[in-house]
Parts: sequence; C-alpha cells; structure tokens
Amino acid sequence: MPTVQPPPTLHPMKDFDPSQPAILHDRRSDTIIPWTGEDADDFRRCMVDRGDGTVLWQDFVFDGWGNVLGG
Repeated sequence: MPTVQPPPTLHPMKDFDPSQPAILHDRRSDTIIPWTGEDADDFRRCMVDRGDGTVLWQDFVFDGWGNVLGG
C-alpha cells in the first residue's frame, strides 16, 4: 500500500466522531470519501485501529477527517 499522507488540513482519526457528517481521506486510494454518519454503528463495531494513526474499515484505510463545511 502506498504511503500517501492525508491533506494537512485534516484532523487525526483519533478525534473522529462517526455519528457526524464528515469527509474522510482513504490512504489506499488517495481519495476523499464523504461520510454521512449513517454507518456509525457499523464503524464503531467493525473498525480496526491500526495503531499508526490509521483506521481500517471495510475496504478503506482512513488516515484523516475533516468537517463537511471546512470547519
């Protein structure tokens, strides 16, 4: 897997609240994924904290998040 860094304006995954809308950076594809909060329960139950600042969930490796409106 490439070691692509998230955009510098994103927050660490340790501060991510999956119940809130956000944008997430997927390291695997180097793309921004919109997050609605609809999958919050599944995310909490199934995500794997990889200990390096990234979170594995489904086919994604999330390494940063941002507010939907840029805040």
